[in-house]
Amino acid sequence: MRTIRRTSLALAATVLGLAGAVAGAGTASAAPQSPFLAQGRAAGLTSSQINGLQQEVKSFIASSGGTQVALDKVALGDGAAVVLTVPGESRVRDLSNGPSVKYGPGNCAAGNFCAYKGANYSGYEFTMWKCQTWELPGSGWGSGGSWYNNQTPGVRAVMYGKSMNWVYTTPPAASGDPHGNWAPVWFIKNC
Repeated sequence: MRTIRRTSLALAATVLGLAGAVAGAGTASAAPQSPFLAQGRAAGLTSSQINGLQQEVKSFIASSGGTQVALDKVALGDGAAVVLTVPGESRVRDLSNGPSVKYGPGNCAAGNFCAYKGANYSGYEFTMWKCQTWELPGSGWGSGGSWYNNQTPGVRAVMYGKSMNWVYTTPPAASGDPHGNWAPVWFIKNC
């Protein structure tokens, strides 16, 4: 009887141990690390900055749509994207290649029109490369802001109000305004 009891206890302990190991393995594989988390760590961000940026991205997508394609970047269809600022920083930067310097208008790639929510090319960056009329994400940005037109030389962008009324036509590319006014602007035709 004692042998049966010991064998039963040993068998029960083995089964419970295996169940715990399987449950632990299942938990580990159910929560893989996000590539965006790894991107933030490689860029030298703190956990607080990574979590804060992820919340900003989720909030942006909930209000304006899009698909997250990087820790700080949301693609809007196939012709535009928004890059959000890291919490505690005033300018966007490229987090895809590890630690990086902050963006400025010189980082608005050739062929693009870049709108910045803040003055002096600060705040998040709305980059448009496909020729069409785009609504400013969030339906109007209020006052302040800046823009850089780095499209094909000679191309002008046109800004429109809430009712598609003309507001402003930019000088030909390459041109910019570090102290623009987004208050009357709701739409941009970037070409």
